[in-house]
Amino acid sequence: MNPLIQRLRKRIVSLRRTQSPTHRSVVLDRKHIYIVPTRQGLLFAFILLIMLVGSINYNNSMGYLFTFLLASMTMVSILHTHRNLLGLRIETGKVAPAFVGTSASFQLWLDNCGQPARYTLLWHRHPQHDSPKPITMSIPAHQRVSFTIEVSARQRGYLPLGQLIVYTRFPLGLFRAWAYVHLNFTTLVYPAPLGQEDLPLGQRSEELGEGNPDEGGGEDFIGYRTYQVGDSPRHVDWKAVARGQDWLIKQFGGMGTATVWFRWQAVEHLNVEIALSQLCLWILRADKAGIQYGLILPDCTFEPSNGEQHQARCLKALALFK
Repeated sequence: MNPLIQRLRKRIVSLRRTQSPTHRSVVLDRKHIYIVPTRQGLLFAFILLIMLVGSINYNNSMGYLFTFLLASMTMVSILHTHRNLLGLRIETGKVAPAFVGTSASFQLWLDNCGQPARYTLLWHRHPQHDSPKPITMSIPAHQRVSFTIEVSARQRGYLPLGQLIVYTRFPLGLFRAWAYVHLNFTTLVYPAPLGQEDLPLGQRSEELGEGNPDEGGGEDFIGYRTYQVGDSPRHVDWKAVARGQDWLIKQFGGMGTATVWFRWQAVEHLNVEIALSQLCLWILRADKAGIQYGLILPDCTFEPSNGEQHQARCLKALALFK
């Protein structure tokens, strides 16, 4: 086998090992920065060649001087282009769960402490269909800055950031240096909250002999929700209405508050994705209204509760449902 091909294969294996997807941060070193001439660089080299041939043909000392001066500037620009990426540390930041049909915002930190300023760095995901326009930014010297990359959430489950490409043509645009960045950075994508908005309260409340949470069966004030047709006028916040605000319903908790169960059996006749979207919508509406709710899926059950942690557990179960 050709020795050149062998060295190239070893280089690729080394790149995969040192920048595996298990990394939470990556430092760009010399082994993982590549640099090639741009079209403008090749054209400039061709012009320098013509100038050199003309200087030799006419034995023009000023032509020699100008040609070698431009060539030396070109060689220096190679070092500056390479140094614009060398030693940059990329770290993962925060990312919030998203819903199908929206975008997840992945936050990245660029640590440039102890390093000079870096100019005109361009970032995009690979493949490029998620971010057709690269993100362009410069980093001041000895600073730590952050930026976000938007990734379309097309299906539920875990969404990885994927491979990033950072490149630069600074300072003269004659050379292009780039590096591949692999980070272990994922987020959850929940089903799209779609379907019937009315909560399945009536039948369950009658079985338990409990008051309807929309009517506020307790004595402890727990918050407000938006007015809906059929709500009791007794619980309307008339002071807010008099001030010209939206119609709001006072909610009360206590012994009279119903417990809501969201069951897979109630939606299993639908398409799986549509059924999960319906359960997702009910969970969001119940949590916003301050109602205690439970979730029953074929492989797991969540006892009635409320709050951010309970909502996150239920939505995670929907996102990873198989």
